[in-house]
Amino acid sequence: MGPQERTIFIGFGFVAMLIALILVYFFLNMFKQRRLYRQLQLDKLNAEINASEIERNNIATELHNEIGPYLSSVKMRLDVLETTNPQNLASCIDALDKCVTQIRSMAKTLSPLTVMELSFQEAINNYIHNINHDSQLKISFTEIDIVRLPSVQNNQVYRMLQEIILNTIKHAKAETLKIEISIENDKLLIRTADDGIGFDLAKIQAQHKMGLGLFGIQSRIDFLKGTMATSDYLSKGTRYNIRIPITNNILNTVSTNSLNKK
Repeated sequence: MGPQERTIFIGFGFVAMLIALILVYFFLNMFKQRRLYRQLQLDKLNAEINASEIERNNIATELHNEIGPYLSSVKMRLDVLETTNPQNLASCIDALDKCVTQIRSMAKTLSPLTVMELSFQEAINNYIHNINHDSQLKISFTEIDIVRLPSVQNNQVYRMLQEIILNTIKHAKAETLKIEISIENDKLLIRTADDGIGFDLAKIQAQHKMGLGLFGIQSRIDFLKGTMATSDYLSKGTRYNIRIPITNNILNTVSTNSLNKK
């Protein structure tokens, strides 16, 4: 190889190295931007979920602590009034009773855990009790481990389970739904199974066809930095396996039926 060819070879090598460095910088920068974008999306999601819960709690508290007692006091005053038309008075009292009942129901629906100071297990058991009376879907809820969560996780886990139940009622065409919670490696493990028609989560995600219910479940799992897997066997219904990380300082578990662990 002559001096001229060597110079050309070195020149090509230098250009190739420069191009390689530019490409590496480009891909690293693109990766950094994508990671920053994902973090911004997660921060936005967290802010929206927090804002939604705060608004729900404020409305529920206002209904439960302010408007409800005010209407009850009006009813008490009507009870002691004298009138020449008892039927009109009775109808007013009946209407107030219905208003108070509706307000309490709305408060429980908007924020059952905060207003009533319930754990997600108590709230979901109450919710299931009502569903089992009003729906053909029969739901069972099993606690292998008793777990206490801080308020933020408590609220989000309840909303997540509520979404799963509603999705099952609306879309699964199922007769039964089983929900089980336990602790596995410092994580809250939520397993659900129904006997409905099932669906392919990966396909739905790939086609960007996630409905609001499923999106709500996934959003709350992302908010809690958890993971979700579903069954691939469409003919065997839908199975969720959700893992939510929890720390030892907020975890209080008591094994209630360790023999049932799989």
